[in-house]
Amino acid sequence: MIERIIKSLCVLVAVTLIASTVSTATNVEIRGQISNEGSTVHEWTTSTFPAFWYDLKNDLRSETLTIDSSESLTSSDRDLDEKHLTYTIQRTLKKYKVQSNKALTVENGTHYGLVGFFGTKKVAVKGDASKLTKLILEQGNTAEKVLAIGETWDMGEGWTLTAEAIDARTTPRQTWLTLKRNNETLDSKVLSQNEVYTFTEDIAELTDAPLFATYVDGILSGSESDIVILKYTWLISVDIINIKTSDVFGVFKVSTANDTHVIMKNDNTVSLDQNAVVDLAEDIQFKVADKSNVLRFYPKKVIELEPMSVETEEVTTIETTLEKPASTPTETITPRETVQPKETVEKQGTITSTAAESKTETEPQEAPGFGILLVGFVVTAVTIAYKKTR
Repeated sequence: MIERIIKSLCVLVAVTLIASTVSTATNVEIRGQISNEGSTVHEWTTSTFPAFWYDLKNDLRSETLTIDSSESLTSSDRDLDEKHLTYTIQRTLKKYKVQSNKALTVENGTHYGLVGFFGTKKVAVKGDASKLTKLILEQGNTAEKVLAIGETWDMGEGWTLTAEAIDARTTPRQTWLTLKRNNETLDSKVLSQNEVYTFTEDIAELTDAPLFATYVDGILSGSESDIVILKYTWLISVDIINIKTSDVFGVFKVSTANDTHVIMKNDNTVSLDQNAVVDLAEDIQFKVADKSNVLRFYPKKVIELEPMSVETEEVTTIETTLEKPASTPTETITPRETVQPKETVEKQGTITSTAAESKTETEPQEAPGFGILLVGFVVTAVTIAYKKTR
């Protein structure tokens, strides 16, 4: 009986250690399909290497890693000859949200370019696959941003949009918006409701490349200030990877770079030595088996996990002086004090909210750790075993 209890405790301790390791993991290794000696696996796409970028909703993919079919890799010949390893990215197209929802264009365009670049999603600036950058912001189909007069929207990477003035009483209703980057004014424009605002710039040898777009979904009248509702906002970074022929990325050298695709090939021999981890480019690697009489390997990418944190929502308390404490007043709040969701905006444009009783926030007490529970279980089990042996 005691032996059985001891075995159970050992299993419990092992499970606890595994759970602790999983919960504290800081990175994840994503593996591709294995290439065995003599097999025909010499090409990896999104289907066979999940680390490559893939848009599931729109079925978009763009990356391919290929070993030349003439390459005879064996345990006695582990070298990938020069130009026998090829990495290709192909531009794909995705509709702007304002096009898919309102049938409107961004600088006369209906789509923007997307590619995967060594597993990372990138925007092809002005549809050019050789000019890549980060997508800073893309509002979803139902997302919206409400701005009152004088309010500024921090969109990321130094980009801000300010509602300088809003007039919901004119026909058509209008708003005056100012776009800045790193506190430098880029553009200032008066817009009407149902209009698309696009900002373009000459960048990375491209003329009038769209960098920002938003749609004025509504201009409404508040009790003390008018508000503007923005939707389908799209914004990209000006930090651009400008790929040119002969550029080098890890073991690869660019042989072709144009608006539709980029092709790179290994510039030198790549050796797949036993038990080696071979760096290719941008955290993409080959992992080789620790086996001397057979060549077996797969592509992999290690992705660092972001630490989990619990964000507390900032609560603003609005005090109201009540002349008649017996009644519960309805307080009018200006958009400058708080930005209300669209659901609280009446069709006539008035914004109201019902005053609620203030609540006292308390910090949650930390629950006892799993280790304490384990100790309690061990003590209980040992006590039971002791009583049974008496």
